[in-house]
Amino acid sequence: MNVAALNGPVHMIRFLDDEQSWSLFQHKVFGDQDCPLELQTVGKKIVNGCGGLPLSIVTVARLLSMIPRTPKLWQQIEVNDGQLGTILSLSYNHLSQHLRKCFLYMSGFPQDYEIRASELIKLWVAEDFFVHRKRQIDSKTVKESAEESLEDLVKQSLVLVTRRKIDGKIKSCRLHNMVRDFCVRQAGQEKFLLSVMDYLPTPILRRHFLPQVLQNHQRISVSWHDLHLRDSTHSSFTTSMICIPQRGYRPKGSVENFTSLKILHVLRKNDHSYWELGQVFELTDLTYLASNIPDSIVPPAISKLQNLETLIIYRSEVHLPVEIWSLRQLRHLIAFSFCPLPLPEGVTLLLENLETFSKAANYVCSERMVKVIPNIKKLGICYSRDEFGSVYHLDNLIHLLQLEKLKLEVHSSFVLNLDNHVFPLSLKKLELNVEWISWKDMTIVGRCLIFKC
Repeated sequence: MNVAALNGPVHMIRFLDDEQSWSLFQHKVFGDQDCPLELQTVGKKIVNGCGGLPLSIVTVARLLSMIPRTPKLWQQIEVNDGQLGTILSLSYNHLSQHLRKCFLYMSGFPQDYEIRASELIKLWVAEDFFVHRKRQIDSKTVKESAEESLEDLVKQSLVLVTRRKIDGKIKSCRLHNMVRDFCVRQAGQEKFLLSVMDYLPTPILRRHFLPQVLQNHQRISVSWHDLHLRDSTHSSFTTSMICIPQRGYRPKGSVENFTSLKILHVLRKNDHSYWELGQVFELTDLTYLASNIPDSIVPPAISKLQNLETLIIYRSEVHLPVEIWSLRQLRHLIAFSFCPLPLPEGVTLLLENLETFSKAANYVCSERMVKVIPNIKKLGICYSRDEFGSVYHLDNLIHLLQLEKLKLEVHSSFVLNLDNHVFPLSLKKLELNVEWISWKDMTIVGRCLIFKC
C-alpha cells in the first residue's frame, strides 16, 4: 500500500550540441559500444538533421535499431535529412491501431497544454479505443490497458511526461510542439479528429467555413467562442467534442445543435465559462460529461442522461439531486467536492457500476450509504467547515469490499475515529491529508500498512 502521493520531477526539453547529440544517438542504437566506422558518416548526417532535438534523435535511433545495420539502409533515412516529420511518420506507422487512435486523440488538446493522465485515460475508455482488444486484456482492466498504452507512447518518444506519482504512474503529460503539429496534421488527414483552431486559425475563417467543416468530422476540438455562434455551429455527425475555454470570454456555451454528442469534455482552466444545462440535458446520448456548471446545484433534469457513465464537475460544494441514483450506468462521479448525497426514500436504488466517487464532503459512512455504492473502487473524502469537535466514524468502510484507493482529508477541528477493522482487505493505496491524528489512529494505519506489505 502507498501512503500519500508526491509529484515527480518535471521533464524539461532542451536542445543538444553536436557532441551530446551523437553521444545520445550512439547510446540508443549501440548501447555501451561505439558506432561502427562504416556507419559513422551516414549516422552523423542523420543526427545533424535532428537539429539537437532529443525527441527526434531518440525516435530515429529506435527506428535504426530495428533494421539491419548497413550504410545502404541507413541512407534511406539520411536522404530525408532526418526531418522530424518524416521520422515521426515512420514511428507512427509502426504503432498498433489502438495506439494510433490514442495518439491522434491528443491532437485535440492545445499547444503546451498539460494533460491530466486520469482524464485522458477516461476519455480513451469512453471512446472505446480498447473494445476490439477485449480478448487480449481479459486478464487486466480496460483502465490498466489504457495506462499501459500511455506508457507505450512515452517509450515511443511521442509523449512527454511532465509529472509522475509516487508509485511511478504518469500523473500528467503533453506533446512536444513539433510532435503536436504532426499529430494535428495526421488526425486531420485521417478525418479522425479536427482541431478547428489549427485548421481554421482566424475567427473570420471559422465564421464562414466552420458549419461546412463540422459535417465531416466525428470528433472535434473547438473554442468556447465558436460554440457561442448558435445559428452557424451545428452538426448531427459529431459525437465527441473537446471544448477550449478562452480567457476574458465567458458567455454561455451552446451545444443544442450537436444532437448526436456522446462525449463533451471542457478543458479544466481557471475561468467560469459554463453551459446552459437545459441544452446539455437534452443530449440523451451523452456517456461522458466534464465541465463547469452555472452554480453549485445540479437540477433534477440530469436524470435524462440515462447513458451517462462519467460526470466530472469543476466546482466545489456541488449539490446533487436525489435523481442521481437513477443513472444506473454511472461509473465515475467526480468534483472538487460534493455535499452529502441525498438518499432516496423507500426502495433503495443501487449504483452498482460506480467505481469512483470523489470528493465527498463530510461523508457519513452509514450502512445504507455503503449498500448503495457496493462496488466502489476509488473513494475521496474531505471533512471541513462544520462544528468544532465533530466526529465521523469510518468503521463501515470495511464493508466496501472492492475499495482499492482511499483519500482522506481531515481538518484540525475534526476527530477522526478509527478502529482496527476500518480498512477493507482490498485497499491498495491510502492517502492521508490531515492536520492532526492521534497516536492510536496512527498505530492503526501503521498496522494496516504492515499487513498490506
